[in-house]
Amino acid sequence: MKHRLPPALLLLIATAAFAAEPRLHHDPFRRPGGTALAPVAGEAPAPVEWQPRLRGVLLSGPSSLANVDGQMVAIGEKLDGHRLLSVTEYQAVFEKDGRRVTLDMRRPPRESRP
Repeated sequence: MKHRLPPALLLLIATAAFAAEPRLHHDPFRRPGGTALAPVAGEAPAPVEWQPRLRGVLLSGPSSLANVDGQMVAIGEKLDGHRLLSVTEYQAVFEKDGRRVTLDMRRPPRESRP
């Protein structure tokens, strides 16, 4: 003879199993940080080029925002050491160490001099 568990008991078991699972303590939508490999002895590490992807913009005058790799950045804020200078319909302009980087949703990032 087969034994059947009542639905209420099945629900209780499923709830207990779900409650026992560990909770996420981080943002699952945040892009993971890159890890650099240790340089080989005698070699200088190659400079890493900043190539994020502009995913969207929110135009609101001086309160405009840019979504860069899933992270919202306001004008004046820094992302990876790059300060956001301006946001237009399809572009966001960042600056670091006197170099400007224009992110465009329609093209890959490009770097320009001041």
